[in-house]
Amino acid sequence: MKKYDSHFVMKRKALDSGRSAGTGEDGAVSIFLIIALSVVFMFVAVFIDYARIAAMKVQSERLTHAAVRSVMSAYDQQLQQEYGLYAFGETSGDLIMGKTLNESLKPGERGDAFKLLPLHLDSSGLELQRPLGTYEIFNRQISEEMKYKAPIDFTLELISKFKPLSQSMKETSNTVDVLKKLRKLYDQREKALDDMLEKQREAGKLALPFPKVIMQPPGSGIEDESLGGGIETAADAAAQYNDYLDKSLEDASRAEDEEKQYTGLINDYLDSVSSLRSVISGQADSLRRKQEKLLQEAEEHLEKARTLNEDMKKVIQEVETRSTNGGYDQVTSHPVPGSDNSSLGDAEMIQSIRKQAEKLIHSDTFMNGFQVEISRQTSSSSSIHHQLSALVSSMGGAGMESTVLSASQGIEDYISKYGAAGAGNILDRQQAALEQFRTSDHERKETEKKAQIKLKEAAKVMESIRSGDKNYSQALQQFKELQGYYEESLSFNAADSGSPSGKEWDSDPYDSGKSSMDSMDGIFGSMSSLLGGVRDELFQNEYAVHYFQHFDITRLSGLAGNGNSSASGSLGDQLQVKDQEVEYILYGFHNPTANIAAAYGEIFASRLAIRTMEGFVVNSKMGNPLLILASAILYGIEKAIEDMITLCEKGSIEFSKYVPVTITYRDHLRIFLLLHGSKEKKMSRMLALIEFNTGINPAERGTYASSQVVFAMNLWFLPGVTKSLGSVFQSGSDEVQGSKYIVTRKADFSY
Repeated sequence: MKKYDSHFVMKRKALDSGRSAGTGEDGAVSIFLIIALSVVFMFVAVFIDYARIAAMKVQSERLTHAAVRSVMSAYDQQLQQEYGLYAFGETSGDLIMGKTLNESLKPGERGDAFKLLPLHLDSSGLELQRPLGTYEIFNRQISEEMKYKAPIDFTLELISKFKPLSQSMKETSNTVDVLKKLRKLYDQREKALDDMLEKQREAGKLALPFPKVIMQPPGSGIEDESLGGGIETAADAAAQYNDYLDKSLEDASRAEDEEKQYTGLINDYLDSVSSLRSVISGQADSLRRKQEKLLQEAEEHLEKARTLNEDMKKVIQEVETRSTNGGYDQVTSHPVPGSDNSSLGDAEMIQSIRKQAEKLIHSDTFMNGFQVEISRQTSSSSSIHHQLSALVSSMGGAGMESTVLSASQGIEDYISKYGAAGAGNILDRQQAALEQFRTSDHERKETEKKAQIKLKEAAKVMESIRSGDKNYSQALQQFKELQGYYEESLSFNAADSGSPSGKEWDSDPYDSGKSSMDSMDGIFGSMSSLLGGVRDELFQNEYAVHYFQHFDITRLSGLAGNGNSSASGSLGDQLQVKDQEVEYILYGFHNPTANIAAAYGEIFASRLAIRTMEGFVVNSKMGNPLLILASAILYGIEKAIEDMITLCEKGSIEFSKYVPVTITYRDHLRIFLLLHGSKEKKMSRMLALIEFNTGINPAERGTYASSQVVFAMNLWFLPGVTKSLGSVFQSGSDEVQGSKYIVTRKADFSY
């Protein structure tokens, strides 16, 4: 035990001796360690502040976005609830942002809490942009609101009803188009042929006076007569010619001193013949000039008829390539739940009616027959001109009897063929051939008159609605105010004001029928476009009927039945803006009655189109295609009037006798919105209504917020380190001011 203790003591002493000898080196090591530790501490301090700065950047970003969201949460509730639109309300956005940021940066209640990120709000700014009143923003919000609902509703509620009639309506539109054009050309052609025959008749009747101066009555021979019987015709002159010769020879054979016995009779004869020659010559010259002119005009009328006949052929050929057919076909082929092609049989029947249009064309042989007769009449006219010329030359000379008989026979033959009624009159036979071709024209004309009367009855209702009750001064004032908002919206968007989109009433049944078919072409064309790809316009239209009030059509029940203007006296308090917002969006009239009248007229036109289609089927057995057209339009007008009465009584009607589904007044407006007005004008009208109803000007309500917030935080170590190192890393717009680190954050938010 002692041995080990002695050894330990020796080693301890040796150690103590070594420490005493190295005291100077220990001091150097301590300074080095202090320097090294200081450098390490500086870098650690930098990393600590950098970590705080990184956390500050993240937190400031979050706070800025949260503040902007808080600002935009103060949207106008009236706009959202009533119109599904989002726009900033009336509260100050800067106030909301400042309050939100201050609340977020407020320290906690614990006083001993360690504040790792003591952020301070230096400044904040907010700018509201993109007003709801701009077309782009308004359209975008409408699209967001309606993008799921509109296509489904429109397809199921409207296209499904129209699809079963698509082919029938296509054939009806094509048939109305071709037959209306053919009717006009047909009437013009037939008039040209009538005018041709009339000119030929006039040329024939010009010969009627000649028998009175040539031979009356006509005969095959002329018996001799004595001078002194009076000369009224060339035949009289010829009958007395032999006696004239005899007496002239007898007097000539007398001695010079012998008295002439027949000088007076001879002179009277010669004077009468000379006078008659002058009359016949003058009449013959006039006849020639007038006949040439009239027959030339007959040729021109025939040529016009030929041209019109060829135009009719072209119309028949062109109808099958109408560009509007594509819209109907696409609606037919597009799969729509709950619809079928049940009316294809009717389409084929209507197509067969159109095929009968070939019956209206005159054959080339038929037309050439008229040309042949004009040529024959021209030749006959030339022949009698020569005969009359020969007669005039022979009067008072030898051979007069033969020229009289020849001229008389030629004139009588010409008159029997072209101038006088009778079995031999060629022009009467030609007229009879035309009348046989026109067997249905009289019935057609009567049908057209009935249609005209019925259309006037419908027009009376329109006029009653337009005139209405004049006691709507309050409504008129409202529309004047609304017009101001509308014009402000157009000006704000730099859009053209244009004109309202209503259509004038057609007074002619055929024009009315064609106009209704044109509208139907537009409807199916628009539906086809929608099926090919949903457009913004559909969203706008469906938005209009979902968020705005339409007129209660049953208020017109007292007018639709009889068109009595006195029945409109109750409309005065029902014509305010709030009662017809959709109609105003659709047509744009700043008048209490004009929009309703335009809607009524357009519904009548659509009913006329559908009922005319039915009319073709009902009257398909009438034979003559033009008579079928007239009867179909008459049927359409009568049934359309009945439909309008039912619609005004119930608010809805049966779509068609072949598609027994219900279509409402509102459905009609949804369809018409596809056809009328530019998208911009409809948006301005909706914006004007929003301002009128809420007092909120969409052009003054922003939908986009752009903010800028400046945060500051006290640094712990970096200012001292900066002095030691000379600089510190800064990024972007961040900066160090003294002992503060400043960050600027931007955030945007859009509804």
